[in-house]
Amino acid sequence: MSSDRLAKALEFADAISNFQTMGEASDELDEFVRAFGFECFVLATFTGLGSLKAPYVLANSWSREWTEKYLREAFILDDPLVAKAGRVSIPFFYRDALDNPAISDRGRKIVEEARKYFPVDGAFVPFYGPYGLEGCMSLGGDTAHISDGDLKALHVAGLYAYRHFLVLLQNGIDRSEAGNVLTKRETECLKWSAAGKTSTDIAEVLGISRHTADWYLKEATRKLGASNRTHAVAIAFRLGLVA
Repeated sequence: MSSDRLAKALEFADAISNFQTMGEASDELDEFVRAFGFECFVLATFTGLGSLKAPYVLANSWSREWTEKYLREAFILDDPLVAKAGRVSIPFFYRDALDNPAISDRGRKIVEEARKYFPVDGAFVPFYGPYGLEGCMSLGGDTAHISDGDLKALHVAGLYAYRHFLVLLQNGIDRSEAGNVLTKRETECLKWSAAGKTSTDIAEVLGISRHTADWYLKEATRKLGASNRTHAVAIAFRLGLVA
């Protein structure tokens, strides 16, 4: 690890906490990863508003088209990088995961899809909490100049960035506003969905059609800015709309 890069990582870790908005912090993170030679990044959480089925993107400089495709098609479920991150708690290079002959067919398809948007080379930094993998920072770009020591510096800086983004996210949540946006029926449908009920079950309980139950859930998902029903339930829990 070069002393210059270690110094940059420690300087960034100290500076990131001074930013009060997600946009400002994202710009600082983008500048930091580019100083290490990376072209793009994504910072995501799998806890709170996110999950290992529907990650919540905290900051991102990937192309919008690839990001939307990744989330829409739930690529995370078979992503070879995330799969490896579930087994190791230290940063690694993309190639360490992609050289695995046990990658599933869908996992290989995801890699091929990714190559349409950027060269598949980079580094992956997992973040672990008391219950296991809870977030990550994925850095795309040439890693020929990145040493194992540099990965450690990125890990330190990434952890500080991740924790600060979670604080900014929490501070930015307005529970009363979110509660006022949802109708009574939309909230009821979310509560029953959180209890494991299907649209058919919810329709029977509330005395409405399955189509109507689906519509209420779709509207709640849209209003909460969620990517799917499961994500909407997670957000509702976080906002205290369901218990």
